[in-house]
Amino acid sequence: MINRTSELARVFGIEFFSVLSRGSQYRVESMLLRLAHSQNYIAISPGSQQVASQPAMECLPLVMEPKSGFYADPVIVLDFQSLYPSMIIAYNLCFCTCLGKLAPPKPNILGVSSYSPELHLLHKLKDQMLFTPNGVMYAPPEVRKGILPRLLDEILSTRIMVKQAMKKLDPSQKVLQRIFNSRQLALKLISNVTYGYTAAGFSGRMPCAELADSIVQCGRRTLETAISFVNANETWKAQVIYGDTDSMFVLLEGRTVEEAFRIGKEIATAVTSMNPDPVTLKMEKVYHPCFLLTKKRYVGYSYESPDQAEPLFDAKGIETVRRDTCGAVAKTMEQSLRLYFESQDISKVKAYLQRQWKRIISGRISLQDFIFAKEVRLGTYSTRNSSSLPPAAIVATKAMRVDPRAEPRYGERIPYIVVHGDPGARLVDMVVDPLDLLALDSPFRLNDQYYINKQIIPALQRVFGLVGADLNQWLSEIPRPIREAFGKRQYNGPNSYRARIDHYYISKHCVLCGQLAQSSKHFCDNCSRNRPAMAATVIRKTSKLERDMQHLAAICRHCGGGDWLVESGVKCTSLACSVFFERRKVQKELQGMSAVATEAGLYPKCMAELF
Repeated sequence: MINRTSELARVFGIEFFSVLSRGSQYRVESMLLRLAHSQNYIAISPGSQQVASQPAMECLPLVMEPKSGFYADPVIVLDFQSLYPSMIIAYNLCFCTCLGKLAPPKPNILGVSSYSPELHLLHKLKDQMLFTPNGVMYAPPEVRKGILPRLLDEILSTRIMVKQAMKKLDPSQKVLQRIFNSRQLALKLISNVTYGYTAAGFSGRMPCAELADSIVQCGRRTLETAISFVNANETWKAQVIYGDTDSMFVLLEGRTVEEAFRIGKEIATAVTSMNPDPVTLKMEKVYHPCFLLTKKRYVGYSYESPDQAEPLFDAKGIETVRRDTCGAVAKTMEQSLRLYFESQDISKVKAYLQRQWKRIISGRISLQDFIFAKEVRLGTYSTRNSSSLPPAAIVATKAMRVDPRAEPRYGERIPYIVVHGDPGARLVDMVVDPLDLLALDSPFRLNDQYYINKQIIPALQRVFGLVGADLNQWLSEIPRPIREAFGKRQYNGPNSYRARIDHYYISKHCVLCGQLAQSSKHFCDNCSRNRPAMAATVIRKTSKLERDMQHLAAICRHCGGGDWLVESGVKCTSLACSVFFERRKVQKELQGMSAVATEAGLYPKCMAELF
């Protein structure tokens, strides 16, 4: 952290603390103004009223609507390297080279300042002037080299030098490698935020709408020209199926991965030669196969070189990489996609999903995979009714009622889990803290139907619906599990208090063989007749659970240090630890089995809470 921040401060020319506390505009200005002063330029300092009254920006980057579907043929991904910095350098786009707009929306206004073009100067430069697609005039580099192009040219060339120096280092020079890596990262960051400095129309220090639109429109024209060129080429027989700001996806039907890399390099070379220096189209990777869902959402097996033997699972914008879903959705989707990519047999995906749904309904899962964690910003919600808050905020306010010191920080992620509620209950009425569900005497049960019908199926239907799958039909075809696994539900003794009506509808099965038993008994008639075998089986299961509990407690004791005492139990309640969830699961099973054994007079009660 210190080494990286030091290198950022050294490259930007600012203080160490400013790297941590100031924004990107401060970094750009630090480098821009030093170079501007050396060229006898003085930067303007507009007020907030001037920034607010400048002409609105009109141009948007090109984001094509993809041809959604599954592609079994190779799809090559080509990317323009540093597109916006390259546009600034190639077309000499800068504050000091901008000569105004051909048809300005407001007379004598350029960006945030007043500007009156000199007609004799424009007439003199009419044969050399550069015109951008949005109708803005710029002086050529032969007449005046812009400050921004000069700055970015030095930054990009320096970054190339630093990366070349990194390749020459010995593997043992790890400290120098980290320093050089931090340095090239700083140069990359500053080059990528330079466009944002010109386009900061709300809180900008020196924005210019005409300049920002010129950068965006030049990049858009470059991408559109490349797409038209690829589609019109008869040799490659390629089709662009998606384009996004600075990249394009090209479908090559009936080709192999090796042929895709060869054609991709040919396309990159041809498009690069069509554009001025330093605009470069790079062959990034090949997807084979892949799904294209919507804008900025795609997933596939990627190859980054023709010699790569095993592909990488690469996803953008879907649930496998998003943080606003639970682990069960991400893991189920990733495994389903891997199965389909490797076999392209939808029946295997169907069989896998039906197995997973059975496990969820029967309770044979880890609760850790069903926890949501979303940001909470108390004080910013427009509603005053606490029941209308987001689920994470509801859980946070419940915790604050118990302990006011539990107020979360602004933007902190609060974990919660969805449990069964009353008939017709809203989602906000069914969210609780995961620790409330994990408690040994918890009255809550995981809402398996919510996770299956509202989380897993909608996410997977968006993907596999493209190949004609109906996941709701698959769910209706699976038989209901025979019984809920013993120990995954609360044990209700003869006089225990049942606060919810669904406690009366939990089916009663024999804890040994799984057959139906009378509502007041834990063993079926067949097992009850053979009492020695019943006693041996119960004692064996209880002993196994005790050994498992001692093993898990030993792991926690080793991790937590020497503050563990048998009388106080394991203190750790970390939701990030899978051992904690397994320990609580075994505790509940041991508590239930011990209560059954005690009630039958087979075994003394085990104090599961001591572990």
